[in-house]
Amino acid sequence: MEKASFILENNDSVCNVFSGKKLNEEIVKYLIELKKAKYVIVTDSKVKELHGDTLLKQMNAAGLDSFLISFREGEKNKTRETKAFVEDEMFKEKCGRDTIIIALGGGVVGDLAGFVAGTYMRGIPVVQIPSTTIAIADSSMGGKTAIDVPAGKNLIGVFHQPIAVFMDPELLKTLDDRNYKSGLIEMVKHGIIRDKEFYEFFKENLKIVLAREGEEYERIMEKIMFDNIKIKKDVVVEDQRESNLRKVLNYGHTIGHAIEKLSNFDLLHGEAIAIGICVEAFLASKKNILSEQDFLEQKELIETLGLETRIPKEISTKDIIELMKLDKKARGGMPEFSLVKEIGKYFEENGKIAKRFSLEDLEEVIEDYRNLN
Repeated sequence: MEKASFILENNDSVCNVFSGKKLNEEIVKYLIELKKAKYVIVTDSKVKELHGDTLLKQMNAAGLDSFLISFREGEKNKTRETKAFVEDEMFKEKCGRDTIIIALGGGVVGDLAGFVAGTYMRGIPVVQIPSTTIAIADSSMGGKTAIDVPAGKNLIGVFHQPIAVFMDPELLKTLDDRNYKSGLIEMVKHGIIRDKEFYEFFKENLKIVLAREGEEYERIMEKIMFDNIKIKKDVVVEDQRESNLRKVLNYGHTIGHAIEKLSNFDLLHGEAIAIGICVEAFLASKKNILSEQDFLEQKELIETLGLETRIPKEISTKDIIELMKLDKKARGGMPEFSLVKEIGKYFEENGKIAKRFSLEDLEEVIEDYRNLN
């Protein structure tokens, strides 16, 4: 088992990151040392059956005063109503400030449970146990928490860092193929924006990663998980509140989030971000920021992953533009983009990461991209 600790929140708190197989015993030991009055596992209906009930039994057997709250799985349930349901269940159990939340699940669970932790009694600790590739790759570490509202995705939330993250490749074996593959895109993204060596290692071992079998897979995946989160950690530690550098993590997300919302979340987050990366790489190539070769390189790797790169026909370019204007990164109705200048290096101009383009330019580029396919 690998372990790393790093300082977050202006040297105010430490986040411990653990990567290894069959971590439940380590999780319980860690929770015992916290000496909290109550321990709340927050998960979804699917993960409850797969992993939640087992962890709860182990925690109770260790003498921890523990209970579990689950809600229906899916992005459509990352809402104000679900957050209120979780909070009300905690009030029923008389949870005070000496409570800790254990977020067990994918990105939806991590976002929502983290938001509850950030606001319940004005803030209680949260431990993240990601059970999907998307959560391991991205959402479990960094402190971004949020819910979706009718106006858009992740528009209401807080920054609330976890005190620990436990990443176990064993949990990924229960994922269906679609969720597993779509989550890998955030790992690919981290290599594209910041670390070409990591990108190449991922690419070289792609067949093993997709096979999900044997000791070699576990060894390779454990290294990928740990190296991936170190890339994100370096960014997050430097820029907690996304004032500049952390915006590089939004690569593919400005367009991707719009497509995800316009699909009524029928597209998984990673599936939408995969399309977003391709369109934003194409945008960068059209604006002479990125070479055409590096645009095609990204597109081809995403296709090799088995992910779609075409914008769904039923989603109009005008609707994408309108929704991007409401994105939380937009300023004055102008969407912002974090781009790359080559594989492994993000684009920066006059010390600024984010770049804006006219809505007319964006519409033309998106239409040109659609005509490629």
